[in-house]
Amino acid sequence: MQLQGIFVQLGAIMLLALSATAAPGSKRNNGGRQPNVIQLISDGFGPTSETYAREYMQSAKGLAWNVTLPLDKLLVGEVRTRSTDSLVTDSAASATAYSCGLKSVNAYIGVDTDKKPCGTVLEGAKAKGYNTALVTTSRITHATPASYSAHVDDRDAEDEIASQQIGRYVLGRQVDMLWGGGKRHFLPNTTSPGIRTDGRNLIQEAKENCGFNIVNNRTDFDALQGGYALKLPSLGLFASSHMAYEIDRNATEQPSLKEMALTALNGLRQQNTPYFIMIEGARIDHAAHNNDPVGHIHDILQYNEMVQAVVDWVDENAANNEDEPETVVFSVADHECGGLTLGLQRAEDEEAYYGWYPDVVMNATRSTEFLAGATAKWYAAANRTDADLSAYIKNEVVTKGLGIQDVQDGEISRAVDLAKLKNQIPYTVWLSSIVSWRAHLGWATTGHTGVSVGLYYHEAKPKDVWSDKYKAYQKRRSSVIGSHENTWIGEWIAEYLNLDLASITKTLNNGSDYSWYSNWGDKLSTFTDNLEHYHGGLSRVIPARSAAEKRDLHIDNHAENEPLLRRIHGPRGGATLEERSHSNARRQEL
Repeated sequence: MQLQGIFVQLGAIMLLALSATAAPGSKRNNGGRQPNVIQLISDGFGPTSETYAREYMQSAKGLAWNVTLPLDKLLVGEVRTRSTDSLVTDSAASATAYSCGLKSVNAYIGVDTDKKPCGTVLEGAKAKGYNTALVTTSRITHATPASYSAHVDDRDAEDEIASQQIGRYVLGRQVDMLWGGGKRHFLPNTTSPGIRTDGRNLIQEAKENCGFNIVNNRTDFDALQGGYALKLPSLGLFASSHMAYEIDRNATEQPSLKEMALTALNGLRQQNTPYFIMIEGARIDHAAHNNDPVGHIHDILQYNEMVQAVVDWVDENAANNEDEPETVVFSVADHECGGLTLGLQRAEDEEAYYGWYPDVVMNATRSTEFLAGATAKWYAAANRTDADLSAYIKNEVVTKGLGIQDVQDGEISRAVDLAKLKNQIPYTVWLSSIVSWRAHLGWATTGHTGVSVGLYYHEAKPKDVWSDKYKAYQKRRSSVIGSHENTWIGEWIAEYLNLDLASITKTLNNGSDYSWYSNWGDKLSTFTDNLEHYHGGLSRVIPARSAAEKRDLHIDNHAENEPLLRRIHGPRGGATLEERSHSNARRQEL
């Protein structure tokens, strides 16, 4: 009887072990090969942006009303985005939730609410022998990629982030591939385009001390032969700051997000080593900060092209190779940005109008940020009069760049005033409003919002529906369905890859002593009291509505518009339009 009891206990233990193999974090699969994770992040991409892109695509390509985007086919749930200190997160806190699996404070990078470094899924994967990669269209030192590869309590400490990313911190080099923009944070301010004040040349350090192969430009990128000639580790910096919006991108100078993604994946796969990669479509968010429907839509469509290419890549590899390791694909935004609405009741509209006009956006050939930069360059090149500037904005910017043929004198007059400011953001947002007003697109803010964002998932379906692999596949798919906190992403990946983030965190903190890590941020109150510092600027004038009111109601002076707005919208707490003007917008996102 005693022996029988022992067998019963052993049987129970074996059943528990078998059940554990079906969990997301099991080691399983195809000859014991470890699984891969491809995490895609569409920064600033909310539910309305998905509808916006779908309907734009249908209209632009003359497609049926029921044709969907690649992302639509992968939708499995939603992610809730709040941070520890705000119902509206920034990219730093959100990406830290994805990377560490815990909530943190807005502006904190890879640290918890007590400013203590937390182990990331990238670092955990590296500890298990994985190759790791970060690919983005932003600066590689920007909040999202930084939260996987650095630990600072101020997202603006990008020089320090760059140093940690190449391996200059307690864990040593953790990232095998760093591709994006941000070259300025890797070079001293004595070398163009560097802005570092410590005299360090991190590109040289990365090459000579950390073993990185440097990809300097498009020519170097093309020499990678689609990834098949890639050597790790690889550092690719394709722009001084952020890479170009897709609509503005010069294909001879910068690769697209899709090109970078496929080249990175091919290069990782040929190593015959499991990998974790995060790929970010970052400039979706930046366009939304500018309330720019033009830059926003083209980067969303490029992101969808990339998603489809990645899905096809995963499926083809699985179909053509019986021993292909499991590869799961997550796509998720870190937050919504801009508060986009498809339909706008403008100030002069007595009744709501049911509709919006994709064709207005289709006529534009440049992002408003590009056009604002071009204006500033043109204006500074010679002694220009207001009349010169007015003609340039009307003909080159609005008519040619934005494709607007009916711009009003009041709109141009306001644009001239804003274009002369040193800060280009007010002028950029004003140009955006000229398009949005005509397209009947609304924007609630130049910052982020607190709405939940879509969760998308894919992995190749096993052919044998009776196999254990298929059962595990079904269980994983079931586990991702539903509404989740953003911390769930990091927790799921850590369990799936069987990562020990606690030990990474302990090493980072060295018990309680983490003297290697410098506190870069100010007190917590600094961040909670000054959200616009990193949220994108919360002060903004009502965009082209005021210009439209001038046109339709024959009000020629901008100051005279204030009583009209008060009559239509009610009191505004005593603040004037100028006090709320675009010139007050301050933003570190761009």
